[in-house]
Amino acid sequence: MAKPTEEQLVRINQLALVPLTADETYVFPAKLIGDQLIESRYFRMTPNFLRKMAVQAKAGISLLLDHSWANLGIMTIPIGRTFDSRLQMDGDELALYADHYMKLGQEVGDIKVDQIANGIDAGTIFDTSIGFTVSSQTCSICGQEYFGGSCPHIRGREYDSKLCFVEINDGHLMENSLVFDGAYPGAGVVGMSNVASEPAGAKWEALSEDAKSLPSDGRIFYSFSGRSGFEGYVLKQENENRLSEPDKGDGSMTDAQKAALAGQPNQTGAEELLGQIRLSLNVQQNGEILGRLIALHAQAADGLAYKQKITDEACGAGVRALGEAFNVDSMKAVLSQLPVTEIEKIANSYELQAKSVLGGGGRHTQGDNLDLPNGALSGSTPGNPQAAQDDDEETQRLKAREAAIATLKSTGRGNLIKEG
Repeated sequence: MAKPTEEQLVRINQLALVPLTADETYVFPAKLIGDQLIESRYFRMTPNFLRKMAVQAKAGISLLLDHSWANLGIMTIPIGRTFDSRLQMDGDELALYADHYMKLGQEVGDIKVDQIANGIDAGTIFDTSIGFTVSSQTCSICGQEYFGGSCPHIRGREYDSKLCFVEINDGHLMENSLVFDGAYPGAGVVGMSNVASEPAGAKWEALSEDAKSLPSDGRIFYSFSGRSGFEGYVLKQENENRLSEPDKGDGSMTDAQKAALAGQPNQTGAEELLGQIRLSLNVQQNGEILGRLIALHAQAADGLAYKQKITDEACGAGVRALGEAFNVDSMKAVLSQLPVTEIEKIANSYELQAKSVLGGGGRHTQGDNLDLPNGALSGSTPGNPQAAQDDDEETQRLKAREAAIATLKSTGRGNLIKEG
């Protein structure tokens, strides 16, 4: 029977109300689930949900027999609990693993924990299946909520050669069960050689808000949930090792660091990097990465070209509205920091003002006569200084000038007024 290591026993006794000894504790690792498509049910766990479940499994979830909570008439009493978890790349799959413990000599109803442990050691008890709740599940085709929304697609069917399936984005991991036939391929009890364990003495610590202090290739573990929000953790020992000087000896260096120092390629590091890139680009295979990057580059180029176009249009409208007093260079600097939708609003405001002041067209060159109404820079519909029928032309001009100066000052954009 598998006994816990000293480090594992420390973690277990953080959960146990009465401290357990190594002799009375049985431990085993299991693969809970991954991000591959479950073809029999056409749903997939997203990496975001896997990260959240990893946090919950590390905190400790129940180990049951055959999802007993779902079977009426059967008392649901856990026979064990998880005490640690990890995410790792298994080829193209992001997989969640968890370590479980049971107390030997314990009986739950007619079930003896020692018999369960013997079955696991013998390989006759091997499949596992998680129980969880779901709070967000979207369509892989349109991205809308699959149930109860306006999604028109049906999972399992193809649309333009794309398979529709449900992506489970958020929820809560309740338990892991020992079963006779699990739904997720590969989920079940595994040997320690299947799990990429952390270095001895490694500890995860909360990520500082100053992420700039981390090494550029440092690993960060993120979790997101509606309850706890977005949280990050960094492997403390790894971070310290990367910052240590290499001439202090190889004892504090990882294999990846040694390979990098010797100028040798690190296959494991490359696979991890490719896995992170696939997650970021939302693709399944390495062969899809280049096509996705090319498409994103083209979209970015189109976006930049359009932003430049509407920026020029906004500045042109500003010149027509304010004449020589309009500071084109300063306005371009301001617009470069704004999203496209805001630039469009500002361009429309200036265009309306130009038409209002100039009677439909032409160029206004009255020096520092700033005929910009309240709201022009904020994107709201500008006022018409010629709407007051009872005022003469000079009075209307003075009112427009005062309104323009007040607007520029109130929005902190006085640099748009040329001096002199």
